[in-house]
Amino acid sequence: MPSLISALRGHCPICDEKNIWRSFGQTYDDCPRCGRRFEREDGYWVGALIVAIAIVMGLLVLVFVIPMMVTWPDVPWVALLAASLVVLGVSPFVFYPQSKTIWVWLDVLLFEKQR
Repeated sequence: MPSLISALRGHCPICDEKNIWRSFGQTYDDCPRCGRRFEREDGYWVGALIVAIAIVMGLLVLVFVIPMMVTWPDVPWVALLAASLVVLGVSPFVFYPQSKTIWVWLDVLLFEKQR
């Protein structure tokens, strides 16, 4: 059973191997422990891009939308804008590797039985 905890830590979601990265955001072709092929076809990482966008949008809701709703009508616009710009500028780089391992986890969990 694939593990979301392993994927969130940037490890192989199948066997929890942590040495799956050739460089930042670049996985080896296969997991050194379980042999899981990471990039299974051309365009495979488009799913990881969708995961990354979902993570960033979730953070935007946490940093901008919820505080705006809580402080309405006296919204601290400058502070919310500054915090949002920092989060939107930094989080794609921070969560890029995890988006790939989360995508592998989702792929195995949702689509593996169909193949």
